[in-house]
Amino acid sequence: MNELQVKTINLAPAKVEFNFEELSAVLDEQLVKYQGLEFTEKDAAACKKTITELNKGKKALDTYRKETKKELTAPVTDFENQCKELGKKFDSVINPLKEQHDQFEEERKDKKRKQIVPIIEQLIASEGLNDKYSDQLHDFPKEYFNKSKTLKSIESELTERAKYLGSLQDKEDADQEIIKSHVDLMNAKHGTDLLGITYTSLLDHDVSVEEIKNQIDRDVKIVEKNNQVPLSSAPGHVEDEKRYVEVYRVEGTESDLEMLEEYMSSNGMAWKVMEE
Repeated sequence: MNELQVKTINLAPAKVEFNFEELSAVLDEQLVKYQGLEFTEKDAAACKKTITELNKGKKALDTYRKETKKELTAPVTDFENQCKELGKKFDSVINPLKEQHDQFEEERKDKKRKQIVPIIEQLIASEGLNDKYSDQLHDFPKEYFNKSKTLKSIESELTERAKYLGSLQDKEDADQEIIKSHVDLMNAKHGTDLLGITYTSLLDHDVSVEEIKNQIDRDVKIVEKNNQVPLSSAPGHVEDEKRYVEVYRVEGTESDLEMLEEYMSSNGMAWKVMEE
């Protein structure tokens, strides 16, 4: 459409004149007699009457101000309403067009998503990523949907990302094997029956391998100190019973916590004091 030109036909700035100088002089003359007035407790009624008279005058002035302002702003309100009415005419055409454009854009993004996903799946297979790390590769940046972002650059970035995730997974697998081997070693050496999964799960809480190995050593000593019967020979023990890991925050006295730790250790439960 041709460039729309909005022209102002008549603009009259709001202006109002009233007897300001006259009122100011009258107030200075009349109010001076109230300045410095002091009332005793007996004059409480007279004091209240004086306040009422002064507030009455102030209220009359404020009422005049509000009514005059309303008259002055009425043309402004009408002007804004007219502009809004014209704006609605634009919206009646713009909104349907915008809906079409949004639909086109969503279809374009979906098409690009279908081009990106096979690249990700191929990289997951080549790097042998498990669910934990493959999910991170699927969670790619929204900028990949930008028109300026080419598939070639996307594939290059995803390849680097997949290699990095693969290295993290390899390290995690190696750390788990180290921990499991240490658990097996300590069990064989001390006749205990600690479970590897209890300790490998600590890796998910950013606990280092060295810290976990130290915890295993401490747990073995605690079990030995309490003459704990290995779980495999304990009455009612189910060899293949599934183990779980929960993180708790416990509050209590020093004695309470010592009793809790003794209970967990005596029942073959692996535990660790987590640093806050």
